[in-house]
Amino acid sequence: MKTAHLFASAALLAVATLAHSTDKGCIELKTVAESEQEYTNDAGQKAKRLVPAGKVVPGDEIVWTITARNVCDKAADNIVIANPVPEQMSFVPNSALGVGAEITYSLDGSDFKAPNALLVNDSNGSRPARADEFRAVRWTYKSAFAPGASAFVRYRAIVK
Repeated sequence: MKTAHLFASAALLAVATLAHSTDKGCIELKTVAESEQEYTNDAGQKAKRLVPAGKVVPGDEIVWTITARNVCDKAADNIVIANPVPEQMSFVPNSALGVGAEITYSLDGSDFKAPNALLVNDSNGSRPARADEFRAVRWTYKSAFAPGASAFVRYRAIVK
């Protein structure tokens, strides 16, 4: 169990997020790994909040949040954020979000498509890919980011 914990913690640190824009160097990214924590709020009701992911073990669900910010003094367009699902994690179905972005997925980290267009070949021919087989998520923004503007994208993955 200790080895799994150490390996999973290393996987959290190894995620590389890529962004590109027509305006090179204008988009700054920040990636955060968090987990959901249940607590009792001031009204005595149970609620959930995100807290930094600490020690993780197989079965833990991690919420990945990538914040993109335009640090230039001009608008940045054609913004694309691509994030691999860490090797020791499985993507959680229907968990990706990004307001104003088209979300696509990849089985190999380079060919991105809508989930229903991803096919896996097996002994019976081809079948639709399952979400746990997605190896990367990509968000393509339809609008430019004004100077100083920021947006976040998010997905969830479970430690294997």
